[in-house]
Amino acid sequence: MVTFQAKTHRAMFACTASVFALTMASPAFAQAAPAAAAPADVGGGGQATTADPQDQSNDIVVSGIRASIQASLDSKRANDVVSEVVTAQDIGKFPDKNVADSLGRLTGVNVVTGSANAGGFGENQSVSIRGTDPTLNLTLLDGHSVATGDWFVLDQTSGGRSFDFSLLPSEIVGKLEVYKSSEADLPEGGIGGTINLHSRRPLDLPANSFSLTAQANYNDLADKVKPQVSGLYSWKNQAGTVGVLIAGYYQEREFRRDGQEFLGYTTYNNFAGTGQTVTAPNLIGAAYFSQKRVRKGGTVALQYKPNDQFEVTLNGIYTRMDANNVNRNSMAWISRVIGSNSTPGSPTNALGPYTVTNGYLTAASWNQLDASGNPIQGRVQDDIFRDAYSSTWVINLETEWKPTDRLTLSGEVGYTKGEGATKDTYAWETYWDTGVNYALAGKGATVNYPGLPTDPKSAAYLNNYYSWSWGGRILSPDKETYVRGDAEYKFDGDFLKSIKIGGRYTDHTREVNYTAYSWAGNGLYSGTKGVGLGTVFNGGTTPDDFLDGLIAFPPYSIADKDKVLAELSTNGGRQFAFYPQASFSVKEKTEAVYAMAKLGGESQGWRGNIGVRAVHTDLNTLQYSPNALVANAVSPFCGTCGTVTVDRSYWDILPSANLTVNAMPNLLIRASAAKTMTRPGYAQLAGAFTVSDLALTGTSGGNPYLDPTRAWQFNLAAEWYYGKQSLFSVNLFYLDIDSYITTTTTTQFLITQQHPAGANFQITGPINGKGGTNKGVEVNWQQPIYGGFGLLANYTYADAKAAGGGVIDGNSKHTFNVTAYYENSLISTRFAYTFRSKFRSGIDRSTPMWQADFGTLDGSLTLNVTKYFALTADAQNLLNHKLYYFVGDPSIPRAYYNNGRTFWVGGKVHF
Repeated sequence: MVTFQAKTHRAMFACTASVFALTMASPAFAQAAPAAAAPADVGGGGQATTADPQDQSNDIVVSGIRASIQASLDSKRANDVVSEVVTAQDIGKFPDKNVADSLGRLTGVNVVTGSANAGGFGENQSVSIRGTDPTLNLTLLDGHSVATGDWFVLDQTSGGRSFDFSLLPSEIVGKLEVYKSSEADLPEGGIGGTINLHSRRPLDLPANSFSLTAQANYNDLADKVKPQVSGLYSWKNQAGTVGVLIAGYYQEREFRRDGQEFLGYTTYNNFAGTGQTVTAPNLIGAAYFSQKRVRKGGTVALQYKPNDQFEVTLNGIYTRMDANNVNRNSMAWISRVIGSNSTPGSPTNALGPYTVTNGYLTAASWNQLDASGNPIQGRVQDDIFRDAYSSTWVINLETEWKPTDRLTLSGEVGYTKGEGATKDTYAWETYWDTGVNYALAGKGATVNYPGLPTDPKSAAYLNNYYSWSWGGRILSPDKETYVRGDAEYKFDGDFLKSIKIGGRYTDHTREVNYTAYSWAGNGLYSGTKGVGLGTVFNGGTTPDDFLDGLIAFPPYSIADKDKVLAELSTNGGRQFAFYPQASFSVKEKTEAVYAMAKLGGESQGWRGNIGVRAVHTDLNTLQYSPNALVANAVSPFCGTCGTVTVDRSYWDILPSANLTVNAMPNLLIRASAAKTMTRPGYAQLAGAFTVSDLALTGTSGGNPYLDPTRAWQFNLAAEWYYGKQSLFSVNLFYLDIDSYITTTTTTQFLITQQHPAGANFQITGPINGKGGTNKGVEVNWQQPIYGGFGLLANYTYADAKAAGGGVIDGNSKHTFNVTAYYENSLISTRFAYTFRSKFRSGIDRSTPMWQADFGTLDGSLTLNVTKYFALTADAQNLLNHKLYYFVGDPSIPRAYYNNGRTFWVGGKVHF
């Protein structure tokens, strides 16, 4: 597969270079460039508000893909900031099913399918800009904040500031903009960049616009077909002064992820008494994840514009994704056999031959019996059931009034709330008497259990030991109230165009409230065969094709959900209580004011702005600690816990400047400089204290004294709009990071329910690092070829390094996208290949987690049966590429996942 991918990448580059040379050299393919448009007046955040139209009396009117490309280029060209734009028509034509899919095709934007905690799934959920971590980007909806929630349990407890785009289907937005440079009227928070999602508005659409799309969705790994439907209706009166838009969607999708996981690595200073320092995996698991996602929601927009001087818009968006999931993992229990059975000469020793390569234990075996003839425990299995959801809703009132031709007043007020919740989690953990051996090979490892019965349904196999049951309920609300006001006064002349001032206030709260359960059966059965896997077995095993294409591993028996719940209802049932160590709260209030001068010597062919933004942040953090001065938060899970609160505040002064010069007709030169900041993630400020008893790892909770990540951002770009739907651009960027939040790992001796005598845990926590840099170049080329064919291609090189040469999370040095399209009156089709090179996604279980090079090929086809009806087909991950993660050395695996390929077929009615 590595060879095939490398050949694919070379072929993509060679094809792109050849076509570029042909199209630039052949006048037959080139289209006459239109006359240069007068620069647009740009409003807050660089959004074009007016533009002088070109004389199109002799132009051929185009529609579909080419029209949407031209609309995107017009918006990009008109912006005062360095930006990327994709329009609603683009979104509809791409093989994209959520907003992250669409963003990932833009120059300098990378998609992420899952956090370091969760690993990668079959749907994109967050994005990074120019190799910065997703937490360093700001996401806005119509220029204002939007709350979010996470469906995955570990993302809920480690809540950051990145937005989960899997909540938003692409149909819900009208345009996407990515601002790569900053200006004073943009809300602060995006060091990497700012993403602005524009919702659809009724006065922008033809009266009585209607669309209805229905598709069937199929994933070849889950092997299930599910429905998806979305619709939109927009009305406005004949005068175009009042409009109403209603849109809704309902989408089901089945996920299955097969994977081999290496859950944490531990370093042993005197391995097997040899004096060697050796690092070994804690657990090697055969992971079987299944999930049904149901995404539903809609939007309503009311717009009133009686004249050109006054406008008011009220809109609301609600989206929810039910994400119930089951995660099963049968694991080689390496940390246990190393800790208990790996001291030569001792009566408990069972260690056989082993191999150490470059400090890693790459192969080892343990006998079924130790030196005293007692069995060892080399295999453990978790069956974890979670009922989860995430949701977001927004209500926003926006108004604009022009009391004079020179003065514009605008403002908005709104409320947004997101929620990530695990309504219930219940786990059933069992283990076996068995030897174990493993050997790293390629992207995984061979694992064997000598002495364990080969039939997973046999009584001998199912009669194993009970370990523990855990779980509970997690509710993670994220809510914000915001108010904004702006005033802009225009001047005559070719230098000072306008002065714009404004202010913004936000009141934000993020919490994690964890309610865990205890079960009396844990004390009765732990370490015995009183209950086991056989108690909750109902004939189910992993599928026959489990782990095909990854590693060879036989199917194993799995616990039944209903039987687990039934067993947990015995012995008094589950007793729920507040779990303080995994709960926290962050309250954050911000006040910002700014002033910005818009400059423009249009007769001299230039425009720009200069300004400053001053931001004050007030923080109140609440954590629960077993070492608090006052034990005012005791529970059955923590008899000494109390609250620890910290209040602090700080100022940030953020100057910015942007300049755009019309160097030649259709050639723009852009330059920008700005100071930017991103506040720490909420869990970084007041996170939960959590531990994994199996992996002997954990998180230390938050650090309320963390400073924001602060940086200077510089851009120098050239954009050549040399023809219709055509662009060639080069952008140099440099990010000078003053401080950077990183993590540190320490060894702590902890006493837990499963380790009453105590054990050493590797505990990870956040600290302020020394900063770093991110520098690189972006190249973007868009070109219609001939006869309806066209090509879009972009490449980004981003070299991000922490001070002293350390790693900055999220940085892929190489990213490229190549999209080929063809369109005529009958069909419209695109194939899009996206690639990003390796990057570190974060720290998981005290172990660095890197994602290897990864590329996907997606496709879409639309067949226009009539003017109002079309058949559609879409596909994602056509090449069925797998996700591979490693721990720093590419030969030392962290995880290897297969999510399969996904297909959609359906139809669309629109008029």
